[in-house]
Amino acid sequence: MAESAFVARSPFKDLGIPAPGSSAPGVIAQDRDGLGLATIILRRGQIEALSQRVRELYDIELPRGSARASGREAAFLGLAPDSWLASTEYGGNEFAVALRTALDPFASVSDQSDGYAVLRLSGPKVRETLAKLIPIDFHPRAFRPGNAASSIASHIGVTLWRLDDAPDGSSIFEMAIFRSLAADFWHALIESAAEFGFGCDQSM
Repeated sequence: MAESAFVARSPFKDLGIPAPGSSAPGVIAQDRDGLGLATIILRRGQIEALSQRVRELYDIELPRGSARASGREAAFLGLAPDSWLASTEYGGNEFAVALRTALDPFASVSDQSDGYAVLRLSGPKVRETLAKLIPIDFHPRAFRPGNAASSIASHIGVTLWRLDDAPDGSSIFEMAIFRSLAADFWHALIESAAEFGFGCDQSM
């Protein structure tokens, strides 16, 4: 019997992209598939030791609350009291393995690289699109670069954060959705962005 192997693929692949309009799209999506992702849960009484270890390894002050901090080769995002989502650009599943070794015995680490789908959204109408989809105040003064939140988008759980603005001053957001719900989120996003025009980065 011939052996078969599972091949990783983006959860957004082949979901369908709206035909481009006559003008530049108001919202642009970029698939961030391939990130290394891991959840970190603090062990009792270890916050100072964990913070120090993260500071030493990644040059990051561990966020306390709904915020995201990026440093040397990684970023940490506050999910809830004493829990974080850590990410890196090229670590894949090996990222969680390295974190588990580095942060033991201060925290428990769980690999999420294959559990979440991550999208980056930008464009001049990205805040208006998200405001229709997610019950959060997306005004630039209310949701600043580095801010993060856990919420719902069309009844789908989503964790999102704001990155530094684009050179033209427009906002950039990233969001993580459970991989099994990526298709449902994608279709809700397309509907929300329909009036502004929706496009995809060429990498998709």
